[in-house]
Amino acid sequence: MDYGIVDLGSAVFMTVQCKNTSRVATAPDATPAYKIYGPAMTLITSGSFNATIIDSNTGYYGTTVTCSSGAGFAVGTAYRVRVTYAISSTTYVEEHGYLVT
Repeated sequence: MDYGIVDLGSAVFMTVQCKNTSRVATAPDATPAYKIYGPAMTLITSGSFNATIIDSNTGYYGTTVTCSSGAGFAVGTAYRVRVTYAISSTTYVEEHGYLVT
């Protein structure tokens, strides 16, 4: 899943649907985390998704990150988002992306 195109200074809304090995929506052991990487896989920022589940959907989390130049974001740059979470002590990893314009 890609998060689309975001204007510099705006917030990107990121979501993750946590799933077990059977691909069934499942609550993770802890709140999912993210890391956002820029060119040359330079870490720009990291954090956790909001602890509140979106619309009572099991394992569905969201968060926003403001893509400002002060935070290290730049126009015309593509960013990769690495999302991690664990279910029953098994770690799952997803990759997403978006472009800042």
